[in-house]
Amino acid sequence: MTATPPPDTPRAPDADGSIDVRIDLSACTDKATLLARFATALHFPAWFGHNWDALSDCLTDLSWLPAQHYRIELSQPQTLRAGAPETLDTALDILAEAAEFWAGEGVVFEFVLSETPPADEPAPPASPR
Repeated sequence: MTATPPPDTPRAPDADGSIDVRIDLSACTDKATLLARFATALHFPAWFGHNWDALSDCLTDLSWLPAQHYRIELSQPQTLRAGAPETLDTALDILAEAAEFWAGEGVVFEFVLSETPPADEPAPPASPR
């Protein structure tokens, strides 16, 4: 029987050298929550400072999570977009800068916004009309 690693253990890349990470932004309403979700999903080190500069530093390091291809899905950003659009925009700018950095290193770094719940989660009920 193979032991399952604890949830805070960074996972190894897939056979193709990629790491896929989904960051659930449902009910995320502010910068602090957004940064905490990035830190958890990407296993940021203890030195992560929970600010924009630290997010940029971690996204352009990732030495604790080495891969040749990163795919980051920001899932269900609607609440954040509605309540703090500038926070989401700043995070997207930092992700774009990280993608540019990694391209210069020969590493693929992709990110996408996904407004639909993952297949393993039920869709929210439809709004009454």
